[in-house]
Amino acid sequence: MRDEIRRQLVERAETKYRDFSSSLIPKSKPLLGVRLPVLRKLAKDVIKNMDWKREIESYEGQYEDIYFEEVMLRGIIIGYGTQKEEVQVALQLLRDFIPHIDNWSVCDSFCNSFTFAAANGELIWEFLQPYLFSEKEFETRVAVILLLNHYLKYDKSGKKVSRKRVISMADVVTDTSKENKENYPFLERILSMLNREYTQGYYAQMAAAWTTAEAFVTFPYETMQMLQKDCKMDMWTYNKTLQKICESRNPDVEVKKMIKAMRKR
Repeated sequence: MRDEIRRQLVERAETKYRDFSSSLIPKSKPLLGVRLPVLRKLAKDVIKNMDWKREIESYEGQYEDIYFEEVMLRGIIIGYGTQKEEVQVALQLLRDFIPHIDNWSVCDSFCNSFTFAAANGELIWEFLQPYLFSEKEFETRVAVILLLNHYLKYDKSGKKVSRKRVISMADVVTDTSKENKENYPFLERILSMLNREYTQGYYAQMAAAWTTAEAFVTFPYETMQMLQKDCKMDMWTYNKTLQKICESRNPDVEVKKMIKAMRKR
């Protein structure tokens, strides 16, 4: 990232916020302490007023990122900048950036901003396949979180569906698979992808558990079928999924009781 942008980041740094954030983001590049809304605004300014593709050029050489916020800003610029970009350009920028994602914070913020995925469902689904089944922790996490953010809760017209406010036993046992298979073309594929062992590391496991729990509070019948029938998840990810479901306010008392009883020991 060029010197001018680095200077702006340093000017916006907050020492107390840096100290707080450092404990939450282990093994990252040094933090300056720039808040996420500030980074998002700066990203929009870069896209509007600069040659943004030039600003996110190669990580090699004199413009190699030093600070955590530089990596984060680069990811947000890619996310915003590719919204109306040509397919091959967007895919190359995504391909180049993924290897530099080495913590949950950059991963999740980037995935949230990369709305190109939502507009190019089948294309990005195919692109993500090697990452979904990678043995590298953050390659897997970024792919799973992209599915969570831009695939799981969208119907075939691109409209987002909300969580169920209350999930009762009737929701868990009423077969909605035929209707949802027609309306949510990626649901079955996502659940199939989630139904496996996660050995890449903690952050990949947490991504899988989080995504499965979100699937449950939106599509309880289909997700319960996956969890109960020939579930291939490793025990840690499976139990973490159950925990995250129970931490949600959506399932009622009876459903949570059933979920807790499913825990593996």
